[in-house]
Amino acid sequence: MIKKYALALSFLISALILVNFFSFTALSVKEQDRENAIISRIIDGDTLELSDGRIIRLLNINAPEKGTNGANLSAEFLRKFENKTVELETTGTDKYKRTLARIYSPDYLNLELVRLGFASKFLVEESELKEFSKAEESAIKNSLGIWGKSTFFGCFDFQIDKTEEEVLIINNCPEIDINGWILKDESRKTYAFNKISLGKIILHSLKGDNNLTDLFWQSGTDIWNNDRDSLYLFDSRGGIAGYESYGY
Repeated sequence: MIKKYALALSFLISALILVNFFSFTALSVKEQDRENAIISRIIDGDTLELSDGRIIRLLNINAPEKGTNGANLSAEFLRKFENKTVELETTGTDKYKRTLARIYSPDYLNLELVRLGFASKFLVEESELKEFSKAEESAIKNSLGIWGKSTFFGCFDFQIDKTEEEVLIINNCPEIDINGWILKDESRKTYAFNKISLGKIILHSLKGDNNLTDLFWQSGTDIWNNDRDSLYLFDSRGGIAGYESYGY
């Protein structure tokens, strides 16, 4: 019996040593993937230039375009790191040949921008879906940064049919004039509403003729990603009136 317990204890100790070894090895490999770099210039809220000339596009996020609500918040935050050394994890390049990267100083700045409400989540890596989704939800809930709430926040329900490329928008409040309101996806695709009193309506992505129950984006391509995406509805003053995500 004593031998059995001794053998079991020996096995347990060996297992713990192996777990610690592999955890340490994985951590070491992860740290080795990082490089030191100096930020020389902030181009916009999600793009910057390094001292070696590389153009970096921050992974997992999308900052508002220039001229839109809160467009300067992310860039102003990042400018605090100009001419400073940061740690960089690169993952490849985008279609514009910019290097995609995570940046640490020492906090994970990509995630910090979403947590503070200075940027939204965008094309998030599979391994980081939950943390970026939770960070954005918290920022919206607390009206941080770009997520100042509309007086109509909470009035809307959305049903996104990614296969049919349509969105059912249901207004649960008295009819609201949504002239000048904007609906957008995670990227930079936007739909601007003309004068209409919204009760319940279907917004179709592709081309067609508007009527009392159906609106058409008039897009030549699909809007909603097959794996995951998010919808944001902003009122005419830029306040968030509603949002919906799938795939997270």
